Amino acid sequence: MVVVALAAALFPARVRAQVDFRALRTSTSIQLDGRLSEAEWARADSITDFRQRDPAQGQPGSERTVVRVLATPDGLAVGWWCYDRDPSRIVRAQLRRDAELRTDDYVSLAVDGLHDKRSGFYFRSNANGAMWDGEHVDMEQGNESWDGVWDVRARVTSEGYVVEMLIPWATLRYAQGDSIMGMNFRRFIPRKNEEALWRAYSRTEGFRFLEKEGLVDGFTDLPGRPRLEARPYVSGESTLPERRFFATRADSVVLPGRSDANVGLDVKVPIGNTITADITVNPDFAQAEVDRQIVNLSRFPLFFPEQRPFFTEGTAIFDYGRPQQAQMFYSRRIGLGANGTPVTIPVGLRVQGRAGGRQVGFLTVRTAGDEAATNAVLRVKQDILGRGYIGAMGTFAGQAGQPGSLAGGMDFSLPYVVRGGQNLIVQGNAAWSRDSVGGVSGAHYRMVVDYPNDKADIVMRLDRIEAGYDPALGFVQQSGIHRVSGNTQLSPRPRQPSRIRRYEFNLLSYDFVWGIRGGLDNASVGVKPFGVQFQSGDRIEVNLRRRFDAPTEQFSLFNGVSVAAGPYWWNRAELSGTTADARRVRLSLNANTGEFYDGRSTEVSGSLRVRHAPYLLATLDLARTAVSLPGGRFTANTVRLRSDYAFSPRLNATIFAQWDNQSSRASANARVRWTVKPGSDLYVVWNSNWPTGLDRSIRWLRPSRGGLVAKYVYFFRG
Repeated sequence: MVVVALAAALFPARVRAQVDFRALRTSTSIQLDGRLSEAEWARADSITDFRQRDPAQGQPGSERTVVRVLATPDGLAVGWWCYDRDPSRIVRAQLRRDAELRTDDYVSLAVDGLHDKRSGFYFRSNANGAMWDGEHVDMEQGNESWDGVWDVRARVTSEGYVVEMLIPWATLRYAQGDSIMGMNFRRFIPRKNEEALWRAYSRTEGFRFLEKEGLVDGFTDLPGRPRLEARPYVSGESTLPERRFFATRADSVVLPGRSDANVGLDVKVPIGNTITADITVNPDFAQAEVDRQIVNLSRFPLFFPEQRPFFTEGTAIFDYGRPQQAQMFYSRRIGLGANGTPVTIPVGLRVQGRAGGRQVGFLTVRTAGDEAATNAVLRVKQDILGRGYIGAMGTFAGQAGQPGSLAGGMDFSLPYVVRGGQNLIVQGNAAWSRDSVGGVSGAHYRMVVDYPNDKADIVMRLDRIEAGYDPALGFVQQSGIHRVSGNTQLSPRPRQPSRIRRYEFNLLSYDFVWGIRGGLDNASVGVKPFGVQFQSGDRIEVNLRRRFDAPTEQFSLFNGVSVAAGPYWWNRAELSGTTADARRVRLSLNANTGEFYDGRSTEVSGSLRVRHAPYLLATLDLARTAVSLPGGRFTANTVRLRSDYAFSPRLNATIFAQWDNQSSRASANARVRWTVKPGSDLYVVWNSNWPTGLDRSIRWLRPSRGGLVAKYVYFFRG
């Protein structure tokens, strides 16, 4: 009996829960036009009970919101009536696909097709009909790189605005024969900085807190998944000659220009209704965002996020270890050389989804050329205790005729809701890696206790990373260490809020790193004596920090200026502030100054974002760091300019230009995306680089590198 009771607690069986709402099942297709004029919309029941999460928790939304849900032959249809007593103040600046829309009035839909409170997708749109989507990861984060096939239309009326969403059944995941889905609905009003939800409106919960999702019935006789989804593509590329520039007026051609064409294919094949196999043949990532240029003023390597679509979709299943510091799997190790140049990928396979109470993921990719290798990662998570899991993961990387490198381990996450509805999360992992020679290289042990709540956010982390822990497909910022880190932040709210929404005080943030054989390696201790968030969304804060570093050998900071080996302590003070997203002109400023190793430095950075509704959004980022050390002085500068111009929600252009004086390189990336129909896109991309810092002016018409790519992706289901 004890064994039976324990099994029931760890692996609970699904029971039919009481539903909260019923969708209208109709055999009639709707016309997606943002008018909501079909008779089915009038017949459907309404969801109107929206309550504020902020600023007045639990109070009805200040503006009336009505949602109706249809189960149509083509997919899930959701109609929103967002009433507003002053429609002239509706903010709708964004049109670009996958813009976060946080500057705008927007609505969000969460769909947990399996109603397991662990999986699902998010769909967001504003009063322009712009599209954003993402995949559920946990209550604190989602995978915003996921791109689903769906469509939306919206329009502003004399009473507010309406939004009409249509999500094909093939985009969702649901068990065949089950008529219930988990859902939640959210509306955001930027001028009031107000968030209102149908469910999970407590400040300790929120939109991603699926345990409080509503259950919606009425999804009977839904179609099975299509036999396949295919995205064949064709692309053409033309590059300019690659040039090397000298300090004089001379330059030489390193590589001649070229022109070529390419074809490839991405295919999704369902394995049941809840698991999908993705096959990519000769993938092309011309449309991926370029990396940001960053001046690194530390002795540790930088982490750059993944941007390539095949690797970003479903990436959350492969999360393992401490993000950006000790990850067992870092997909940029596949298909990118040491300097970030692409490596040919003939074929790749990804399988992921859910099988009952188990989440599975498998990825294998073959690379070609001089770096030909087979790479694979396998991940399994078993549901336990509500939202918790225990899991295992393994990776392999090897070249033909050589022993492969292996890594593997087990981890767990146990989220609890404790007294008063507060969240408590306990996480940990134990991982091992073995190099290609075949010896056991090292291990990583980690434990985290997190208390992430509204008025207090307290976390403590413990890590042991042995010197030999170096997964071939992972990212380890520093090994051979013990790390103790944490944070204690208090965010009280005024009893009678007027202009101030909450105060923010960080009693202690800390990060201590010791070598496994003893001796403090680096450390950081900080406090936030004052911070405030206004009801408008404006913020200001002050931070004080004391740092320590003990490099064992000299390292270069910037263009020949170095830091000698030895122990260093220094103190710094920081003042930062930012205006609300909803403002037409948004300004963020940060200034910090103080000691830096055995010298001093002052850093000033700022971001200016200007929007012109509903077409243009431009952001200028500037950073300037002046450093004075006994070994020399330097000033590090970084400039980034991003401009998004949208002709419509399905045709937009982006220009991203950047420069820094550490690499002495200016670059520009221009991209046009036209969504011909949902899932089918035409991309035109131009990339250029220019050398700077020469004793002559920049020849803008003669870049060191330049190339134009046109790519068309066609989507169909069969």
